[in-house]
Amino acid sequence: MKSPKIVAVPEKMQKYYGTGSMLHPEIGMVEEAIALVPFGKVITIDTLARALAQTYGADVTCPLRIGNHLKRLSKTASQLPFWRVVRTDGYLIKFDNWEYWATVLAKEGFVLKFTKSNQVKVGMQSHQLFQFSIGGADH
Repeated sequence: MKSPKIVAVPEKMQKYYGTGSMLHPEIGMVEEAIALVPFGKVITIDTLARALAQTYGADVTCPLRIGNHLKRLSKTASQLPFWRVVRTDGYLIKFDNWEYWATVLAKEGFVLKFTKSNQVKVGMQSHQLFQFSIGGADH
């Protein structure tokens, strides 16, 4: 894998992320991180982004690049446990296959709430949230 690309936070994003460094992750970095999330755990997009930034020595991870990589991986990486990545508000990411992901999460022990707007809220308890430690997974 190539060395990570780290740039200064673009001026137009500084009102959200402040000044500092921003990781432009390669798709493989995102894929490797998702593969570490074990059965019965989920990770939020924000936690995933923070872990990538910390791992590669940046202050933040580019949200546009991580979103694009997540979308691409959801369509191409069939063995990747993509269903274990949820939005920060606890809803499933609504890419293709989201209905399948909901059934897999239910089999992994998560309580799901289906909304009238056809969204799926994942009932997450603190012990079901996956966290990374620098250099690998911790629990």
